[in-house]
Amino acid sequence: MNRDFQQEGIGQIGWRFDERGYEVRHEEDGDVSVQKLREIKNLIELEELVRRDIGGKYRPLRGEKNLVRGWFYSAKSAKDLREVVEVIYPGAIGNWAAQQKGKLSVVGWKEAAKKQTGRVQALIDGGEKAVEAVEKTLCLTRCGKTPHWAGKIAIVRSGRVPFVCIEPCPVFWETANSLFNS
Repeated sequence: MNRDFQQEGIGQIGWRFDERGYEVRHEEDGDVSVQKLREIKNLIELEELVRRDIGGKYRPLRGEKNLVRGWFYSAKSAKDLREVVEVIYPGAIGNWAAQQKGKLSVVGWKEAAKKQTGRVQALIDGGEKAVEAVEKTLCLTRCGKTPHWAGKIAIVRSGRVPFVCIEPCPVFWETANSLFNS
């Protein structure tokens, strides 16, 4: 991997800046020649790309560690870069900015569970151990975000934007449902 390319990034993407703007790509494609990558020309095309994994399967969990490789996007400005990141990882830059200002709002699992229907009752009844089982199955294995709502602290690497989860997502509740109500 070309470490120069990876000086900045979030999740599975990295970017570098030069006189033309920002070149964004999958972090594992950092040492791949741009001629071997597919150019993504607009945000709609990017949205279509990141919506599916390499096998074409829908990715309901945008932070999942299965972002398709083999592409690059040229963002002309910092504003364009933010829009690109927002398409790939909705809310990630806003969460980072709020965290920097000490204003990141985190919703714990108990508070989030109150908003759920009765189908997650088994998880609620199972308490912390049940939540830890779902967290291990989903959050710590499949997802690239650090679950702040579970008390985990993101490891910050130089030039990388912390990738945090502020509350249990719908995929968390679906995973809980399948683990405890099957």
